Amino acid sequence: MSIQQIKAALHNRIDEVDESFLRVIYAMVETYIKEQEDSALNEMLKELPVNKEWKELTEEQLAERLDKSIAQYKNGEYITLEELKEKSKKW
Repeated sequence: MSIQQIKAALHNRIDEVDESFLRVIYAMVETYIKEQEDSALNEMLKELPVNKEWKELTEEQLAERLDKSIAQYKNGEYITLEELKEKSKKW
Protein backbone atom coordinates (compact mmCIF):
# COMPACT_ATOMS: atom_id res chain seq x y z
CA MET A 1 0.00 0.00 0.00
CA SER A 2 1.44 3.39 -1.00
CA ILE A 3 1.57 6.40 1.30
CA GLN A 4 -1.16 8.07 -0.74
CA GLN A 5 -3.38 5.02 -0.34
CA ILE A 6 -2.72 4.91 3.40
CA LYS A 7 -3.62 8.59 3.72
CA ALA A 8 -6.82 8.11 1.75
CA ALA A 9 -7.79 5.08 3.84
CA LEU A 10 -7.12 6.97 7.07
CA HIS A 11 -9.20 9.94 5.90
CA ASN A 12 -12.09 7.58 5.16
CA ARG A 13 -11.75 5.82 8.53
CA ILE A 14 -11.63 9.13 10.42
CA ASP A 15 -15.05 9.99 9.01
CA GLU A 16 -16.38 6.65 10.31
CA VAL A 17 -14.98 6.43 13.88
CA ASP A 18 -16.75 7.56 17.03
CA GLU A 19 -15.83 10.70 18.97
CA SER A 20 -13.91 8.84 21.66
CA PHE A 21 -11.58 7.13 19.21
CA LEU A 22 -11.20 10.35 17.24
CA ARG A 23 -9.98 12.09 20.43
CA VAL A 24 -7.45 9.29 20.98
CA ILE A 25 -6.11 9.66 17.44
CA TYR A 26 -5.92 13.44 17.84
CA ALA A 27 -3.99 13.13 21.13
CA MET A 28 -1.56 10.67 19.54
CA VAL A 29 -0.91 12.92 16.56
CA GLU A 30 -0.43 16.03 18.72
CA THR A 31 1.94 14.16 21.05
CA TYR A 32 3.95 12.87 18.10
CA ILE A 33 4.22 16.33 16.55
CA LYS A 34 5.28 17.92 19.85
CA GLU A 35 7.96 15.27 20.35
CA GLN A 36 9.28 15.90 16.84
CA GLU A 37 9.36 19.66 17.44
CA ASP A 38 11.08 19.19 20.81
CA SER A 39 13.63 16.88 19.23
CA ALA A 40 14.38 19.38 16.46
CA LEU A 41 14.74 22.20 19.00
CA ASN A 42 17.10 20.12 21.14
CA GLU A 43 19.26 19.40 18.09
CA MET A 44 19.44 23.13 17.27
CA LEU A 45 20.38 23.93 20.87
CA LYS A 46 23.19 21.36 20.78
CA GLU A 47 24.67 23.19 17.79
CA LEU A 48 24.88 26.53 19.59
CA PRO A 49 28.36 27.44 20.75
CA VAL A 50 28.89 27.34 24.51
CA ASN A 51 30.01 30.59 26.09
CA LYS A 52 33.01 29.60 28.22
CA GLU A 53 32.39 32.59 30.49
CA TRP A 54 29.09 31.13 31.65
CA LYS A 55 29.13 29.01 34.72
CA GLU A 56 26.52 26.78 36.26
CA LEU A 57 24.72 28.22 39.25
CA THR A 58 23.72 26.34 42.34
CA GLU A 59 20.09 26.49 43.40
CA GLU A 60 21.12 28.85 46.21
CA GLN A 61 22.95 31.20 43.83
CA LEU A 62 20.00 31.22 41.49
CA ALA A 63 17.61 32.03 44.37
CA GLU A 64 19.89 34.89 45.47
CA ARG A 65 19.89 36.35 41.95
CA LEU A 66 16.13 36.05 41.78
CA ASP A 67 15.69 37.80 45.13
CA LYS A 68 18.03 40.58 44.00
CA SER A 69 16.13 40.99 40.72
CA ILE A 70 12.80 41.17 42.52
CA ALA A 71 14.16 43.83 44.88
CA GLN A 72 15.48 45.86 41.94
CA TYR A 73 12.10 45.67 40.24
CA LYS A 74 10.28 46.78 43.40
CA ASN A 75 12.71 49.71 43.71
CA GLY A 76 11.95 50.82 40.17
CA GLU A 77 15.36 49.77 38.89
CA TYR A 78 14.28 48.60 35.46
CA ILE A 79 13.53 49.90 31.98
CA THR A 80 10.33 49.39 30.05
CA LEU A 81 10.10 47.44 26.82
CA GLU A 82 9.65 50.68 24.90
CA GLU A 83 12.78 52.14 26.52
CA LEU A 84 14.70 48.99 25.59
CA LYS A 85 13.51 49.21 21.99
CA GLU A 86 14.66 52.83 21.76
CA LYS A 87 17.97 52.01 23.38
CA SER A 88 18.58 49.05 21.07
CA LYS A 89 18.12 51.24 17.98
CA LYS A 90 21.36 52.98 18.94
CA TRP A 91 23.42 49.78 19.16
